[in-house]
Amino acid sequence: MRAALALIAGGPERVSLSAAAIVAILFVLAGHGWDLFAALFASGFVFVWAVLALIAQAAGVADGEAAAPAPKEADHG
Repeated sequence: MRAALALIAGGPERVSLSAAAIVAILFVLAGHGWDLFAALFASGFVFVWAVLALIAQAAGVADGEAAAPAPKEADHG
């Protein structure tokens, strides 16, 4: 029992790792292993997409000013 408590209450990293392991074990035991895999794949895909969007924003790729051409001045002469 002491080893189990030390594993669970060992610190924030161990608590989150233990919680993730418990959730994964429960999903697999309940027969929803593929659902867990699909959720992890989708969250990883969304995370990568978000990182790419942040990099594009930091690089100025999506600036609206650069995308539109400058309006031409009317010739009044």
